[in-house]
Amino acid sequence: MENVDGQVAVITGGASGIGFGFARSFGAAGMKLMLGDIEAAALATAEADLSSAGYDVETFVVDVTDAAAVDAFADATYSRFGAAHLICNNAGVVERHEAWGSLEDWKWVIDVDLWGVIHGVHSFVPRMREAGAPGHIVNTASTAGILGFPGISSYVAAKHAVVGLSQSLFHEFAMENSPLGVSVLCPGVVDTNINSSTRNRPGVDPATVDGKMFTGWTEVLTPEQVAEIVLAAVQAKQFWILPHEHYGEQALANAEGRVAKADPVMPQVRR
Repeated sequence: MENVDGQVAVITGGASGIGFGFARSFGAAGMKLMLGDIEAAALATAEADLSSAGYDVETFVVDVTDAAAVDAFADATYSRFGAAHLICNNAGVVERHEAWGSLEDWKWVIDVDLWGVIHGVHSFVPRMREAGAPGHIVNTASTAGILGFPGISSYVAAKHAVVGLSQSLFHEFAMENSPLGVSVLCPGVVDTNINSSTRNRPGVDPATVDGKMFTGWTEVLTPEQVAEIVLAAVQAKQFWILPHEHYGEQALANAEGRVAKADPVMPQVRR
């Protein structure tokens, strides 16, 4: 997708964080925007902001854990714009617990972070393949998709699965000489509100959630910085997107350790 001007970008988790960074960057590049998010109020604010900037934007309240809801999101996209060219399966949450922690925590995180991506692929890719036009899928994983961070086991498992799914999808597109490409985004620390994502967990009062914790960390990037990196990668048809290169180096050390039968590398965050 070298030329994105006039193309349609679909973004889940689009009302805040990396997703909203995508929207601002893609809109500035001339793309039409379809934003999905579970937070109706945040979506309305995002739509007003983007519309005031002159971008062509539509929003849709969607729970990515619900396959039928994501199908409806796809229907709304094609009804409004007639096409979808760049799909960003970006909605994500995190819960802190050990591997032996609550099964309810596991289910919530897996449902959003893995099934949300699966649903996005399932609802949009067949239509994109049928259209036969160039397009691209960006699946948001994390450095937790290439390294085993302790204390967030469900998040690590889900993001590893997203990385694996994305690699399989890449090969499947290549085997049929498809005009569709795929990238997997594996950022480190980004200045978002993901640490307060439990505000969207069923049964939780959002007013009781306070999860911002990245102030002053040296590796922190803004959502806009990540979005610019992603846009360039999409235009270059680049699969791996690692905005924080030191995690790629740690993942390489981990891979070398597998060959040497060594213990896993403990991930190191630059604080």
